[in-house]
Amino acid sequence: MPDSDHIMLRLGIVDLDSSHSVEFSRRFNHAGIDREQWVDGAQVVAAWSGGSVMAPERISGFQAELESIGIEIVDRRERLMEQIDGVLILSLCGGSHLDRARPFLEAGIPTFVDKPFACSVSDAQQIIELAEDNQTTMLSSSALRFSQEVKESAIHDKRLGRTTGALTYGPAKRASGNPGLFHYGIHSVELLFELLGDGCETVSTTWTENAEVATGVWADGRIGTVRGNRTGMTSYGFVAYCEEGVVADSVSTRFSYRNLCREIISSFKSGQPTVSHKSSLDVVRFVQASLKSEQSGGQPVSLQTVT
Repeated sequence: MPDSDHIMLRLGIVDLDSSHSVEFSRRFNHAGIDREQWVDGAQVVAAWSGGSVMAPERISGFQAELESIGIEIVDRRERLMEQIDGVLILSLCGGSHLDRARPFLEAGIPTFVDKPFACSVSDAQQIIELAEDNQTTMLSSSALRFSQEVKESAIHDKRLGRTTGALTYGPAKRASGNPGLFHYGIHSVELLFELLGDGCETVSTTWTENAEVATGVWADGRIGTVRGNRTGMTSYGFVAYCEEGVVADSVSTRFSYRNLCREIISSFKSGQPTVSHKSSLDVVRFVQASLKSEQSGGQPVSLQTVT
């Protein structure tokens, strides 16, 4: 991978059933979006529509939008691989990501895997092993990890000392292809891990039709909670409890895509993913443990027992 900041990376997209295919392309290609949203250093040059487990009816509309800004639509994966320096796996269904990412990781092509990273611990582990065995850069993240409110908050540079606990909240609409918090709820889970870091050991979940609350206990005794809302106001936000203060803020998605796209380019050029593989794997474990706890009436579930 070229390491010059002046190299323009050629990006390809796999699967067009998510709006991210359009939103990311607009930012990389400086098309149909305000200048403040532009991301330099890469362009999306081609896309492969692949297929869709969850929303095949969305493909044609997103494909047309990509074509309107000059992105080539190829008819097979191999043609995409021939003309790119990095790939964005944007399948709506997390269960599709292992199959989609495998050939690119094996070919040594830097790979971004959209949220949810995977819908099983086994799939997540296999993606990570493919990246490490082939010494290929692989990044997975929700855009909310890089929201402007988090980047600019006092907790980001430790101005209030160590974060001793946190609450995150947001929408948690469910979808059969991405069970539990793997669908919209994944954003709030990833935000929690951005605030508290690694080390969650157990999760217990209370669930109703209107909302769910998943509470994790970290190895050092810290407690982190995700509240997923399905009725009323479903905006994003967080409360962080620090050694020298409490930070509470809503989270806007205004610059989240832009900031995530910047992190993708930084990771591809440096060869070092901004979000560690361990954090991505633990997010999957957290959601799987939350589902298992929900099914067992709220009993605590160890992250190490889920598959």
